[in-house]
Amino acid sequence: MAEKHFTLEEADQLLPHLRAILEQLVAVRREMGTKQHKMEELRAHVRGNGATAEGRLFVTLKEELESMARELREGIEQIQGFGCLVKDLDTGLIDFPALRQGQEVFLCWKLGEERIGFWHTTHEGFSGRKPLGGEFA
Repeated sequence: MAEKHFTLEEADQLLPHLRAILEQLVAVRREMGTKQHKMEELRAHVRGNGATAEGRLFVTLKEELESMARELREGIEQIQGFGCLVKDLDTGLIDFPALRQGQEVFLCWKLGEERIGFWHTTHEGFSGRKPLGGEFA
């Protein structure tokens, strides 16, 4: 069971903070994908010609990716520090532990949604989201 359980109001109040962090993390994640693809292309090139300009670029890309990975970890840790669970960084999916009729559930929010409008059990994922009802008001 989670250490903290959110009310709907508490979770909604966190959204502006989470939105800013997640927008940055999603952008970093996308940029990492582009750099990883470029690195794979360079890896094949570098094998054939040794320590050339491509080799130096490969090292630079590797260092940038390591820095971006640290930024992702720090952002995830910041979100987790609020008591939230990061479920999918590509889409900006966050769960908030909550109680519904005495059972632990997750309030579910995805980047781009104005407010929290869904919940699901701890055994379900995004596909099991249900619209909020009066039990969270």
